[in-house]
Amino acid sequence: MKFHFLSASLLLCSTHAFTPTGIFTRSSSHATGLSPLNAVKEPSTAAATSTAPKTKTQRIMEKTPVEGQTGGAGGVSTWDAFVRSEQNWRRLRDAVAFDPKNPPVGTPPFKPFVTTAKDHEEFTQINGIQDSKPLQTLKDKYGASSTIQRQCFSYLDYDVVICGGTLGIFAALALQLKGRNVCVIEGGELQGREQEWNISLDEMMELVELGVLTMEDLDESIKTEFPLCRSGFKNKEAETIGKGSYFENGIGYELDTPNVLNLGVAPKILIENVKNRFLEKGGTVMESTRIEGIVISDQLGAAIDLGPKNTPVTARLVLDCMGNASPVSRQQRYGMKPDGVCCVVGSCAGGFEVESNVRGDLIYTNSEIQNKKDEGMLQYFWEAFPVNIGRNGNEPGSSDVKTTYMFTYLDADEKRPDLLTLMEDYWKLLPLYQPSIKDPETDLDVKRVLAAFFPTYRDSPIKPAHGRLLAIGDASGIQSPLSFGGFGALTRHLERVSGAVDEALRYDLLTKEDLGEINAYTPNLSAAWMFQKAMSVRIGQNVDSKFINRLLATNFQVMDDMGIDTIKPFLQDVVRVDGLVGSLAGSFRRDPFFMPAIVSHVGIPTLVNWLGHVSMMAAYTAAHGIISPVMTPIVNNMEDKKERYLWRRRMEAWKFGSGGDYILPRDKEQ
Repeated sequence: MKFHFLSASLLLCSTHAFTPTGIFTRSSSHATGLSPLNAVKEPSTAAATSTAPKTKTQRIMEKTPVEGQTGGAGGVSTWDAFVRSEQNWRRLRDAVAFDPKNPPVGTPPFKPFVTTAKDHEEFTQINGIQDSKPLQTLKDKYGASSTIQRQCFSYLDYDVVICGGTLGIFAALALQLKGRNVCVIEGGELQGREQEWNISLDEMMELVELGVLTMEDLDESIKTEFPLCRSGFKNKEAETIGKGSYFENGIGYELDTPNVLNLGVAPKILIENVKNRFLEKGGTVMESTRIEGIVISDQLGAAIDLGPKNTPVTARLVLDCMGNASPVSRQQRYGMKPDGVCCVVGSCAGGFEVESNVRGDLIYTNSEIQNKKDEGMLQYFWEAFPVNIGRNGNEPGSSDVKTTYMFTYLDADEKRPDLLTLMEDYWKLLPLYQPSIKDPETDLDVKRVLAAFFPTYRDSPIKPAHGRLLAIGDASGIQSPLSFGGFGALTRHLERVSGAVDEALRYDLLTKEDLGEINAYTPNLSAAWMFQKAMSVRIGQNVDSKFINRLLATNFQVMDDMGIDTIKPFLQDVVRVDGLVGSLAGSFRRDPFFMPAIVSHVGIPTLVNWLGHVSMMAAYTAAHGIISPVMTPIVNNMEDKKERYLWRRRMEAWKFGSGGDYILPRDKEQ
């Protein structure tokens, strides 16, 4: 439940946020056959027009410097980027899900990003034209190669091409260190932004142990370190520490947890160091290179279309690391609306009280559910991290800069509020959350304004639809549906994914079925959907305004009482069956009459589905603890390479799907 939206997932004013390509919309412009990508609908906010009075958001954003910021490609100011993100959010809410095989009348034709050799050959036969440039490149390279070159696929340019470099560069170096020939293609410059990513030291150490980072890299990149982060759920802003439970004080419960998201690392330094080491090891980086499409041939390889003026790049395998806005995943989810959305607004600014700027907030509420009338009911959550205070807990007074977020969970119903509504609420409520600020517009030196929406799907991680193509990181949906912590998910899974990809290449197991075993079903990730459902309110649903605070305050107090081995993994996005069952049982004992309200809130079908995932978590836990130790030596001695590969992926699924990969604090001490 690691709510670090800037861990490489949150795009500044998210100009690349999900655009519902191919989803039919209620908009008349789309109904006439225009592509949803080209039919730009004006944002519904009056503030976007030149004649309307400027909102506080627009005034602040137009004064915010844009130098050194990423995620605003194509915009001339952060406000322009915000307007584009607002347009995308409007499109998503207007969208109507449909069966891709039977789209509604008026749905514009869909232009696929990923195509196969068969697709191209059928097209050329029908139209009497030559093969496409990417496919012809594959055929030419194959035709000019020797038998030995064909057997080892050395006629292709690379073993692996990684599309998307911000997080992809970490996977690229991990594979390059395994002896693979890797190329990273990035649409812009491969660089990190100035704003810090928040993460935990143990997560960063996973990259060190993998050889992707050195201790020198780690020390250089850490710009902020503080001891504690707070989690709290209160119906109003008031002191609750030492005042008992939610029921005893009538307000809420809060707790501090050490060593969770307590590091602020500089992405610019981190990515530059990893990029340089990748190049030193023989890797290739193609920056400012736009990818037009991907062509897959099961027999010949994969080709990346870089446009008519550039030669296609070929490889045995393509890894999609283009994030949750990936055109590959959009194509695969054609016609679908997301199952849930998290909307996030916030800022990085100076001017906060320096004496208290020495700790963070992971997830915090200080108000009841907001009733937005026709736009539904929303519970606002807060998150905050000090910036650039140095390491080892500097004395108060070291920095007045802080990053603060306000986020909420909801669906993509057409009635939901605009991002501007949330942004204006953020400025309005920020003084209540940070009392040293009276008027954000005059009291803060705003360095960046942030706004984004994260669509999420229950069928995550996504299975590949083609051979020779695998989504990793955010593009696969492996990150938590609660926190969207892309960088944290990468550190957790990079050793597993890079090892599995290397083995798939070694044994030429690159079909969609074989690669799909790398993105296997993980029941603990699926079980996390229940929490998002419980923390949101459907349109038209009538719920007590204290419901979410009561639920979370009780649950977190139970986990706090159970100890660090329960609360810490949960806060780091790892759901384990022992902690889950124990906390639920404790919550039931503490608040037994609340259970019917919870069941009514989430719904019987959701509850039944969730119980199925919890049962699978228990089965995976048993399999990892009992079967894997017995099978590991047997699997390592298997002569059938494919069977060995499949068994290893199966045991990894048990391990990660049960949370067995997480080392508990008590085990670290031992």
